[in-house]
Amino acid sequence: MPRGLYPSLLILALSLPGAAGALGLGDIRVDSALNEPLSAQIEIVGATDEELIALRAAVASRETFQRYGAERAAFLSTASFKVTRGANGHALLTVRSEQAVTDPLVTLLVDLNWGRGELIKEYSLLLDPAPPEAAAARVP
Repeated sequence: MPRGLYPSLLILALSLPGAAGALGLGDIRVDSALNEPLSAQIEIVGATDEELIALRAAVASRETFQRYGAERAAFLSTASFKVTRGANGHALLTVRSEQAVTDPLVTLLVDLNWGRGELIKEYSLLLDPAPPEAAAARVP
């Protein structure tokens, strides 16, 4: 292996949350459509069982949204977070809102706290309208 490659590999390894033993948030999977309450799961990476127990997540404050230059959508005030396990046993952060998402493009800033740290993670969500057959199935 070329000598100059070692520092690059070390930097890459330390930047990956799981590789360095640091807690982090991975990809988000949105299960809801436009004009429905938000339903999503975010991967939790690199967390110990103790960190998962202490984990607290919330939508970031209005001030944090302002710092990021993002708009805080009104429905986010009804969002709640819960640590769960996926079918494969991996830790997930489940996100749900009571109010519907009415804008197709939403910025979500997650404020994550645990015993030894804090993390703000930004997600850009693009929600499509529900397929016609799904919308028709919900009409009484």
